[in-house]
Amino acid sequence: MTSQQKHILVVEDEKPIFRVLKMKLEQKGYTVSVAENGKEAVEMFETQDIDGVLLDLILPEQDGFETLQKIRERDADVPVAVLSNLGQPEDKERVEEYGIIKYYVKADVSLHELVSEISEVI
Repeated sequence: MTSQQKHILVVEDEKPIFRVLKMKLEQKGYTVSVAENGKEAVEMFETQDIDGVLLDLILPEQDGFETLQKIRERDADVPVAVLSNLGQPEDKERVEEYGIIKYYVKADVSLHELVSEISEVI
């Protein structure tokens, strides 16, 4: 682990998923913040030093598409990976235009695999 811990913002409203992600990412040495809706995510992004974002698309209050757009307005380069139940090509294309690093469909990826891949890119 480096002396400077990377800070990941997990934007996920399903408690069992964000609890496991938070635990596994912290075990890898990351500082992890969790936002349970899009508005909270944007507020946290604006007030904290975030090195990467793991973003769900189906969120209360403000969906992940709008959240990603607002994050990109503030920082065009921060790595953002999407973890969603939405697996349609048009959903993927909508977020890819904002320069995401990876798109994961929840049903197709294990959380262990996800954490391993995230730690390689953030």
